Amino acid sequence: MAMTDKASGDQPGDRPVGSLFGPVTDTDRRRWQIQAHAALASVLLRAHEAGLPPLTWTVTDTGGLSGRVDSPGTPGEVRARFGAWVSFLDLQVAAGHTGGGWQTCAAYGELPGRAGTRGRPVGLRADIPDPTQIDRTSVDPTTEEC
Repeated sequence: MAMTDKASGDQPGDRPVGSLFGPVTDTDRRRWQIQAHAALASVLLRAHEAGLPPLTWTVTDTGGLSGRVDSPGTPGEVRARFGAWVSFLDLQVAAGHTGGGWQTCAAYGELPGRAGTRGRPVGLRADIPDPTQIDRTSVDPTTEEC
């Protein structure tokens, strides 16, 4: 008979290492996600008022937020959207990575918490097509390959 965490129903081996206050439960994760969702709603309202374009957002099980700048448009337009969000969220840009015809840009930081509380982790990523690396011979648009 396996022991379970009564608060979450998890098996002991299924849980990550606990904090100083005990094991992390599903209840903890749900609370963190709800708090992150509320923080994201606030960010999206302010971003709308600032005229920023929408992003694709993910809320992690630990309450972190991850935004992704989609790639439609020219590389310059994608970089501009990425830069506008980095500035808006006051993030630190990490070293980029180039390969496979793409340049990946990333930035990280924290959203400020209420009344001086610890901030919520946030990351931002943009995958930008590198026009100098595109193999234009791989697909012929006049054939059925497209």
